[in-house]
Amino acid sequence: MVNLTVVLASLCTLSLISFSLSEFQTLKVQLEGEVTLQCANFSTLIAHIIWFKLNDGPNATVISLMLTPDVNATMKNGFKDRFLMTSNITHVFLNIKNVNSSDSGLYFCGTYKDGSAVIVGGTCLQVYGKIIQKNINTFLLKALLDNK
Repeated sequence: MVNLTVVLASLCTLSLISFSLSEFQTLKVQLEGEVTLQCANFSTLIAHIIWFKLNDGPNATVISLMLTPDVNATMKNGFKDRFLMTSNITHVFLNIKNVNSSDSGLYFCGTYKDGSAVIVGGTCLQVYGKIIQKNINTFLLKALLDNK
């Protein structure tokens, strides 16, 4: 995985992003679980609130955007089924359902100002574990049937 410090330092040096990072957190979620990412609601100051994910390499993928806090978010293609962006008075949220391993990574909320991304909050999402309950149930059922 690309070193976040190097990537962010490079982007700042090139004036492609700036930081107003008020919070950064790490969240862990089990495979096929549900998680809600959040950042401080800065929507009273600006419009065009954006959630995006840093991919391998120099590009970030926009997941969703909200023109103003009182308007429903627009989810980008590929994120409409499992992702939902909402806000309240204090926070902006990104809910992810049925989490899979490709959801692991760095997520940021922010906006664009003067052609540059302004990052307000960040989350490192770590997806862990395997759902083994299905395998255990299959094993137990097979054992019961074999013993009859």
